[in-house]
Amino acid sequence: MKLTRLSSWGVALALLSAAGCGSSNNNPPTGTGGHAGAASTGTGGHLAGSAGAGGRAGNGGLAGNGGGVAGNGGGVAGSGGVAGSGGVAGGGGVAGSGVGGHAGAGGAGATGGAGGAAVQASDFSFSLGTTALSLPPGGTQTLTISIDRNKTNTTYTQPIMFTLNVPNTITGTGVTATFDPNPATAGNTMLTVNVGTTGAAAGNYVLQVVGVGGSGATAETATVNLPLTVTAPKTALLIDNDYSANNDDPTDTSATTSQSDTLFASLMQTNAIAFNTFINPSGSTGTALTQNTLEHGGPANGPYTTIVYYTGAAYGSQASMPPAIEAVLESWLDEGGHTLLVFSENLVFDLGDYKNWTTPDTDAFLADYLGAAGTFADGDLEDVTYTATGAASTPFASQSFKVIKGTPIPSSADVINPTTGTDTLVTVTENPNSALTAAAPVAVVVGRKNVGTKKTSTVVYVGMPIEDVLMTNTTNSNADFFLSVLKYAGLK
Repeated sequence: MKLTRLSSWGVALALLSAAGCGSSNNNPPTGTGGHAGAASTGTGGHLAGSAGAGGRAGNGGLAGNGGGVAGNGGGVAGSGGVAGSGGVAGGGGVAGSGVGGHAGAGGAGATGGAGGAAVQASDFSFSLGTTALSLPPGGTQTLTISIDRNKTNTTYTQPIMFTLNVPNTITGTGVTATFDPNPATAGNTMLTVNVGTTGAAAGNYVLQVVGVGGSGATAETATVNLPLTVTAPKTALLIDNDYSANNDDPTDTSATTSQSDTLFASLMQTNAIAFNTFINPSGSTGTALTQNTLEHGGPANGPYTTIVYYTGAAYGSQASMPPAIEAVLESWLDEGGHTLLVFSENLVFDLGDYKNWTTPDTDAFLADYLGAAGTFADGDLEDVTYTATGAASTPFASQSFKVIKGTPIPSSADVINPTTGTDTLVTVTENPNSALTAAAPVAVVVGRKNVGTKKTSTVVYVGMPIEDVLMTNTTNSNADFFLSVLKYAGLK
């Protein structure tokens, strides 16, 4: 019974073959992605050769039993694109013509997500001088593309035209590129990548640098991946005014950094605050820090919205806040919506009538921006070990901080007599200039909101050296301290 059914199929297929179905000369269809399925054996002259989903070609049909001429193989499939983020889709395969049978379908390339693996041409290749980029919005970087034109025994002399492919998750002018020269006719060209202020969210991407040599039927293509990290906008500026070794020459990147430099940069990074650093030169009157820096030095040449300002143990002739810097900061706060965090154990000493606890200070920054009804410098807390205590109903509540005498920088404390609208955040115990009947908790850290002409900026002043804060079993760390400052200022 089984033999009879096979014979019937052979007759049917032979009839189809005789009708011309097995010898079509029409162009075959394009494949649709994936690897082609293997062809099945024809049983009567009908060529199998049907494609699977993309990739390699289907094998041609074998000769049919019982009649018909075997078809030659199905078409050769195009290679699929390599998947991954930002990858360019591979081209569909070209289907071959079946002779004595239907052609196998060509495979279409895979659609890319992240860029595929690097692919080099037969006669040339190229490499990138930088293998990965990390840029903020508005950032730019230039790198060299080195071209090898001697992959074979014959030097490749065709011009090579370069383009940059970006993932479809980057929109508009999120990432743009220029090549110089383009096309490249020698051994290298320069690629400049620009990250726009919009269109590319912070995150990781894979770009593809594509070089096409020659033209027409002899054109060859090479592709190299270029990972890109778009970093968060740097809306904060860290101002280093501690007059340590790196302040002597801010352009000297080999200069030794101070304990203050190391600590504050680390605290910013730990709290995921993207920042740039401004180093005020030693002996400067402060004119190096300009209004233009604060208003046009931030992300995409816009303003910085947060400034963290520290002075270490600087004081006196190396003023902790020179008049020019004070004026720039006040003007910046007046613009509104800005936050200034000042860490300076000698600020009151340098700026104010530091021995008058009950009379408002004549210095505008202390009186108007900090809200000081009076101030006092050093007093009982100069060059001693002492404890500072967080104020209730603030982010510092239930915290205490041990300041170790002179470790690692000289230690003291400047205190503030806060006026209405200024919040006491941390206290120390002393009797400022004997203005009180006895030693009592007084403010060493204060905060004031609704500051400046528009009443929308915030200032926090820290009059103790957090560099000298040592965490113990019963006291908190300087990392805890810094985080509480950020919380008060609404940055955390």
